[in-house]
Amino acid sequence: MEILLAIISIVLIISVFLSLIKNDFWVFKILEYPRLQKLVLILVVLACWYFYLPVTELFYQVIIGMLFISILYLAYKIWPYTGLAKKEMVRVPSTDNDNELKIFAANVLQDNRQYEMLLNQIKNSDPDIIFLLETNEAWANAMKKLEKEYTYTLLAPQENTYGLLFYSRLKLENPSIKYLVKQELPSIDTIVELPSGNKFQLWGLHPEPPVPGENLYSTAKDKELMKVALKAKECKLPCIVFGDLNDVAWSHTTELFRKTSELLDPRRGRGFYSTFSAHHWFIRYPLDYIFCSREFSLVHMQRMPKNGSDHFATLTQLALRKDLQKKQDPPQADKKELDEAQKMATQKVEE
Repeated sequence: MEILLAIISIVLIISVFLSLIKNDFWVFKILEYPRLQKLVLILVVLACWYFYLPVTELFYQVIIGMLFISILYLAYKIWPYTGLAKKEMVRVPSTDNDNELKIFAANVLQDNRQYEMLLNQIKNSDPDIIFLLETNEAWANAMKKLEKEYTYTLLAPQENTYGLLFYSRLKLENPSIKYLVKQELPSIDTIVELPSGNKFQLWGLHPEPPVPGENLYSTAKDKELMKVALKAKECKLPCIVFGDLNDVAWSHTTELFRKTSELLDPRRGRGFYSTFSAHHWFIRYPLDYIFCSREFSLVHMQRMPKNGSDHFATLTQLALRKDLQKKQDPPQADKKELDEAQKMATQKVEE
């Protein structure tokens, strides 16, 4: 039994520390995802080791010591997304509708056919902006009725699981669909005008995940995220970046994105809000995000109920409150991190 525990412990330890290697190959990237699951498994394994204490063999003592180090590391990475950590965005009551907006975002799962379930979620949420991913022509046709109320649209349905549908009842300025990395990967780039007349920049993304069958490397995803992060850093308007980023909150890339863009994450200090997988609770990660500049404060955020997709949709209500921006401290990248972001943003990607 001790040998079996030792083998399981070694596998877990390796899975923790392999994720520290900065390599674009999918194996190293995907090991960043289940940090919460690994933390739980290591705690269970340590509980099993308890029955064999005191362990006299040096080999087993080293293994147990490495398990404790793994726990400290995993807890450090996950801690900012627990309810015990400091909140990064200020929560405010809804007091000024002209400077507020609701954003509904959902990866609908292209093969999902429960159109009415999603339409009912949208109707009950009453968002100002809707962003639907993995949408093809069938989804575009099913969502056609949204155009009666949401008169500003950007539609790029595709059959490759990277189609998108964007609807807004707020006025758009210079709206466009961009292809930042590959011709088959669309994204949203637009300025949005609130009822008050205040404007903000909005980017909607859905980069490729680093998994077999999609892309063996994270190069394209990292490049797309860093290109937008650098744009956000230089943006003179308040800005929002959102979508299915196919990365976990505690990954190196997401952390670099936050620091480079200097955008706030409303999840920090509030919880994981894990959106994938809706089908399996034990492999659930936060993959769908919204990041905001310091001019925004949080009114409300929730993960929506199941709608037939393998992702949960999200609903976020924000308030443009420039008077509160000094109460919010955005993350900042140092020179080394900025150089890394620049390198990622300009690296070559295979089509």
